[in-house]
Amino acid sequence: MQRWGLLCLLLRAAAASLAAELWKENSATAQQSLWDPFVLSLGAGTLPKTSFATYVAQDAAFLASFADAYERAERKCGREAPPLAARCAADLRELRGAVADELKLHKSYAEKWGADLGKDFKPLAATTAYTDFLDRISRDATATAAEVVSAMVPCMTLYAALGKRLQRAGVEDDNPYGEWVATYSSADFAAAGRQAEELLDALSINGCERCAELYAEAVRLEHAFFAVQSTASDWIRATSGFRAKLEESLRGVSLRAGAEMEL
Repeated sequence: MQRWGLLCLLLRAAAASLAAELWKENSATAQQSLWDPFVLSLGAGTLPKTSFATYVAQDAAFLASFADAYERAERKCGREAPPLAARCAADLRELRGAVADELKLHKSYAEKWGADLGKDFKPLAATTAYTDFLDRISRDATATAAEVVSAMVPCMTLYAALGKRLQRAGVEDDNPYGEWVATYSSADFAAAGRQAEELLDALSINGCERCAELYAEAVRLEHAFFAVQSTASDWIRATSGFRAKLEESLRGVSLRAGAEMEL
């Protein structure tokens, strides 16, 4: 009886993970990002240098907005019960620090690849749509910390899943974008993603009516961000070998992965 009781508790705990459930619900859109020509070209190492430079500049603008949203979300933590309020603030400070480190990496990319992070930078429409979304929800006085975090978790989960999938498919040693794949497939980035997911679960323990809607919109905006990035005109031919390796690495893997947050 004790074993069955423990099993039931574990099953209920697993079922209580809002982050895992929302990831499952949005797995089809996440799959679109994995098979996007831009992402495939990164994995294959065939993306034009100018395309990566443009992406770096756009992503740096997004990350600056992402960090600001974390800061505004932290101010909402005080509405939670004392123990959770302290955890909420501490986690969001740590996650904002991780974004600051990511921005440093983008600065090094900019120097290496010639990305324009200066006054001449012009955001693409997809970048503006995403940053406006984050600004709107994080500045909304009625929004809870859970709602803001639900709009931010998909970025962390998706990038970790993409990095892991590209790495497992087999990125060649001479891939110029190997550092990008290594960053997002790393244990440190995965840990940051889990921290954000677990915070969402904790903040939404008593329910969150808007979280599903905000999460889904963030996943959609992530895919739209990848979809507007430019690739080589012959990307189908250029990525064919890597696509075959990716397909092989996914053989037998569920497209609706659960707790491991894999694609």
